[in-house]
Amino acid sequence: MKNALNFCVALTAVLFLTGCGGKFEPTVSTIYVTSRGEVKSAMMESFDKAYYNFEELSEDVEKAVRSYCLDVNEEAVTIESLTQENDEVALVMNYQTVDDYRTFNEVLFFSGTYAEAVSEGYLPEELHDAEGEIADVDSEELDDLKVIVTEESVCIQTSGKIKYVSDNVSIVDKKLARAVEAGKGHLAFVLYK
Repeated sequence: MKNALNFCVALTAVLFLTGCGGKFEPTVSTIYVTSRGEVKSAMMESFDKAYYNFEELSEDVEKAVRSYCLDVNEEAVTIESLTQENDEVALVMNYQTVDDYRTFNEVLFFSGTYAEAVSEGYLPEELHDAEGEIADVDSEELDDLKVIVTEESVCIQTSGKIKYVSDNVSIVDKKLARAVEAGKGHLAFVLYK
């Protein structure tokens, strides 16, 4: 399980992020929280070293998923696809809940209302609007928004229109943002309606 988890972490650590469409059809590593609270992730990475073995990777990922699902339920985490094309590998996975995503990948990841995020201790230092300007937002407006908080430097797709982001996130389009230089000490926030 650790090998697969280490590979998943490595996939998300070295990302070259560009856009992806309104449906979940990513062309780069992306995390998508659906309106039902399910999580889809796509991790795409270079697979160009001679010692990389696609069959071993596939077995490690399947083993990690089976092991996790034995402890939770058989549908908690599923592999949608794992493919290799030329020197790139793409892994698309589905998670029944945000907690399944967080636990399986051993990362900080939160999705809920802004009030829930604050009660969990997740509070951005400042927020930026779609133009990249520091936003002057009242708490009443924030209470109507949903938020995704992560320590991962990934592309984040939302089910609603993005309103505000933290300083380490750029808005790519109305439902897609790119977190860069995120980490435990500098969490990425995406607020949307």
